[in-house]
Amino acid sequence: MALHLIEIFAFSTRRLLKSGMSRGIRMIAPVLICFASANPSFAQSPVPAEQALAQAAPAIKSQKFDDWYYRCTGSEGAKACEVAQVAQVAKDGNPVNVLTLAISAPPADKGDKGKPRLVLTALLPLNVFLPSGLSIKADGKPVAKLDYRNCNQTGCWAQLALDAKTAAALKKGAAAEGVVRLMNGQDVNIRVSLKGLKPALDQLQSVAAK
Repeated sequence: MALHLIEIFAFSTRRLLKSGMSRGIRMIAPVLICFASANPSFAQSPVPAEQALAQAAPAIKSQKFDDWYYRCTGSEGAKACEVAQVAQVAKDGNPVNVLTLAISAPPADKGDKGKPRLVLTALLPLNVFLPSGLSIKADGKPVAKLDYRNCNQTGCWAQLALDAKTAAALKKGAAAEGVVRLMNGQDVNIRVSLKGLKPALDQLQSVAAK
C-alpha cells in the first residue's frame, strides 16, 4: 500500500515549505507548515523536529511530547501555538508528507467559560477525492469527519472544531488513522500515533486560557 500511496500522493517537501496557503484556512497554518522534516522510512511515522527547525524561517519555540510537538511562533501578545504531527512515506529516498495534523486553540469569544475550544486542521496532498472528506479513527473507532475546505499548490486543507467528546477520544487513544479516498476510489489508512497528545493538548489549552 505504501508504494501506491507514494505514487498517488507524491509532491516535494521543498514545495510544501515554500508554498503559502489560501485565506480560507486559519492563521495557525504557518506554524503547521514548519513541521515537515526528513524521515527516510517507508513506514508512516511521527516526524522528528530537529531538521524542521533548521528549515523553517520564522523563530519557533518547540517542546516535544512523545510523538507530538507543541510549538509557538510570534511574539507575546501575537503568539500562534499548536500541537502537530506529520506522517510521511519515502519516495526514492526522499520524504513525502502524506498527512499533517495540527490542533490549535483559537482565542475564545468574550463570555466563553471553561477550557479553550480546539480546532483540528489537516493538510493532505492533492489528488484526494474531495467529496469523501477525511475520516479520523482512534483505536479503530470513528471519531471525526473533516470536510475539505480548499486546495492550493500546497495541498488540500480540511478543518474541524473539536467537541469535548472527540477531543477526549483522541486524548485517551493510543493510535489513530486518517482514512483518505483517492481519485481512483481506493481508501487508504494513514497511521498516526496518539502517544503524547494528551499532555500536549493540556499545555496548549493552559497557555491559551491565560
